[in-house]
Amino acid sequence: FKGAMAAADMLSTLLVTVFTAFVQIGVWVLTPVGVFLALRFHARVALPLLLVYMISYLDDAEINVANKVRTWPSFSKGFWLFTFFRRFYRQHVHVPVGFKETQVILALHPHGCMADYRVILDGQLIELIPSLAGKIRWLAASVLFRLPIVRELTLWTGCVDARRSVAESVLQHGLSIGVLPGGEAEQLRTTHGTESVYLRKRFGFVKLAIRFGVPLVPAYVFGCVDLYYTSTACFALRTALVRKLGVCVPVCYGTWGVPMAPLPVPINVVIGQPLRVTRNPTPSDEEVAAVLEQYICALKALFDANKATYGYAERELLIT
Repeated sequence: FKGAMAAADMLSTLLVTVFTAFVQIGVWVLTPVGVFLALRFHARVALPLLLVYMISYLDDAEINVANKVRTWPSFSKGFWLFTFFRRFYRQHVHVPVGFKETQVILALHPHGCMADYRVILDGQLIELIPSLAGKIRWLAASVLFRLPIVRELTLWTGCVDARRSVAESVLQHGLSIGVLPGGEAEQLRTTHGTESVYLRKRFGFVKLAIRFGVPLVPAYVFGCVDLYYTSTACFALRTALVRKLGVCVPVCYGTWGVPMAPLPVPINVVIGQPLRVTRNPTPSDEEVAAVLEQYICALKALFDANKATYGYAERELLIT
């Protein structure tokens, strides 16, 4: 029986690793190669299919939040692979009692190496926060919408382009925003065992909250920095890629020392109380900085209040 359980765990880890590697790296290589081979050897079938797909690929659904709605709540909630990932990561979401906000900016910290928790979180929130069900749009890097398959997964799980004009449109239409404020810069700096967030220069999401009078909701993801060991190999090059192209190439490894094979660490997403802000369409830099400081204090308090519960009593949160 123990041997069967060990084999099942091994297969589960392999499945997660293969999927993660494909999404992070494989799609960049396999997609163009696959398209080339299909057109080379099966052009009569591949070319019409490719042309049909291009209609969807070029429809600007990632920026047209009003007329090109591509979110698919039932997919986010029930897709078998996402359900499997939730069990594998033992991902649980903890929502404050009585949370009934209808429009918020939900900010997740830290980003972690992969942020797989974000993809499978969308379906969990549908059940746990009915007032926001199907109404959260996650801000995602523009490059994700240029990659076939990744584009579809990103759109179906409620993502839109992270540019400011799109975020403004989301709020103008009465929807909520989900964001990982640390972005690629924080992803690049992820270090195993270190609870660190890149936040003190992230004014954008705070300014949006003030301009539209929308509450800020902090959330901390316990366990995500322990899923992989990280390396600083080619750090300068990877930093340049982030700055020039907005692309982060994580160098990480876990189980058996295999790249992108996650360690058996449970994920707990703890959502905090809303931080209400006074609406001001033209906030000053000083006002934005003051609210950001309030938000940082709220995030720190959320971390400190829950760290012992989830096994991290000895850790301190570093905010840069």
